[in-house]
Formats: sequence, C-alpha cells, structure tokens
Amino acid sequence: MLNLKSPISVVWEITNNCNFKCPHCRAYEEFTVDDEQIENKIIDELIKNDILTVNISGGEPLLNPRIFEIIQRLSNANMYVGISTNGWLYKEKRKKLLEAGLKFIQVSLDGDKMLHEKFRGVEGSYERAVDTLKQAKKDGLFTQMNVTITSENLKTLEWNYNKALEIGVDKILYRRVVSAGKAVENDYIIPNKKEYIDTIQKLIKLDNSKLIVAVDDPIIYAIQDIESDEKLGCAAGIKSVGISSNGDIYPCIFLREKLGNITKDNLEELWQNNEILNKLRNKDINECGKCKYKFSCGGCRAASGIFEKDLMCPI
Repeated sequence: MLNLKSPISVVWEITNNCNFKCPHCRAYEEFTVDDEQIENKIIDELIKNDILTVNISGGEPLLNPRIFEIIQRLSNANMYVGISTNGWLYKEKRKKLLEAGLKFIQVSLDGDKMLHEKFRGVEGSYERAVDTLKQAKKDGLFTQMNVTITSENLKTLEWNYNKALEIGVDKILYRRVVSAGKAVENDYIIPNKKEYIDTIQKLIKLDNSKLIVAVDDPIIYAIQDIESDEKLGCAAGIKSVGISSNGDIYPCIFLREKLGNITKDNLEELWQNNEILNKLRNKDINECGKCKYKFSCGGCRAASGIFEKDLMCPI
C-alpha cells in the first residue's frame, strides 16, 4: 500500500454557493461569503506540501470572486489545476481562466436535455454544459464529462457515452451518488442495488479506445474478480484529501468525516499521523476489511461511512 509523505491530489471546495438546485448537493442553500484569509492559508498549505493536482470544486467554483487569483497562485507553484463546474459561467470567464493557468475542466451532465434539466433544476443548463465542454476542448483543456449515477438516469447512461464521443471529450467519469447533503432527504435518487450492479457491469465494458471511460466506484474490482494490493479502488486518505471552503479537511470530499481544519492543523502532520487515515490505508474496515478484495475494492467509504460494509457490495 502507498505510504506518501503528503497527498498527491486535493479536491478543494472553494465556495458553498451555487446557481443550481441539485437534489444530491452538499452545498448550503443560503448564500455565504467566501473567506479570503482561509483561502490564502489553504493555498500556502498546498504549496508547502508539494501537491501535484488540485481540483477546484464547490458549490459552483466560478461563483467565487477570487477564482482567477486562486488558479494563478496554484499554477505558479507548478500544480495541475482544474475545476469541476456545472458549465453555466465558463464562456464568459474562459479567457481569464486560461490566462490564470487552468489545465482541465470537469462538467456535470446527467443525460439528455429533459433529464439533465429536471435533475439540475435550471432551464438552459443542458445547452450550457454541452457548449462548455465543446468550447473547453477548443481551448486546449483536458475535458471530462462527469455523470452522477442515480435512479433517474440509471437506464440511460450509455447515452452519455455516445454524447461524450460526439462532443469529443477526453474522458467520461461515472460516479455513484452518495447519500450525503440533500441526498439524505431526497433518497429516491439512490439506485436499487441489483439494477446498479447490473449497470456497472455494462459500463466497465464500454470501449476505452475512443475516449477514457472511468467508473469511480471501488466495487468494480470485486465485480471483475480482481484481488490485488496494487489496485486502488478508493483513494480517500491514501492519495488524496478533500478540503471545504471553511478549511475542514476530509479523507474525501464526499466522505464528510472531519479530520481537522487547515487553520488549526498542519496538513503534513495530519496526513501522516491521523488515526482515521491510517485505518483507511490499512483497510481496517470491519466486514469489508475481512474480504479478499479489501485492497482492490474495500467498498466506497463515502457511500457507506468510515467502517461500515458497502451496501452496494456485489458479493
């Protein structure tokens, strides 16, 4: 198992504010003012720890008024910087984003126009997402279509693959919806287990020769009967961490188990000594920790909690 001095990558939520109304979101509904002092502290810690990749997320990261300055400072420190966005504001901000050193972009697209706009709650969001992917590709950015797998789009996910081919994106990433944030009360979006596993089996067979197809769920290794300590089904706390807009540090941005706060804790010391992170790395996870696939799979901790069995377990 990897034993790194510090994380390789970080997902940083630079704002809780968003212009969409998604039923699975972790962001707050109330508008909050982003804290420049905390942002500067986070940037300093990322630079000090030689982080390689930073994925700037939210909320909607392009709503943060300091987005260009943040990207510029991280890029000047030789980090590979990208954003995860709904695509609504990219075109009007693209020139400054490119000048600041943006290298990759992830845009959420859940399905066709009717499905996507029903899920995201904003009319016109489908066209903005597609146009952003097309424009970003022309701008020379590495482009990724993010697809959240829910009960709403479970049977239409190959549509996304074909749309990604049509647009010409570099990568499509399918990710399980996590029961956190608003998804706790909107639990109707959590897929049925059997249907979900059947769908994952189809997704992992999609052709990778024309674009990169990734299924961000560790159970794919159990489904494929891959028993190895060289595969890494879940990178939470092993290669990466998540940081919220108020400086809270998590093993993964979807796994809201607070490890510390950037304003009080040293990231390097926390990374090396935190008990929860050590348990995640050793796969000391109760029932999942006894499984022969514990290193290659180990279950999705964000979906199942720190030490519980993954309820989507295929075996």
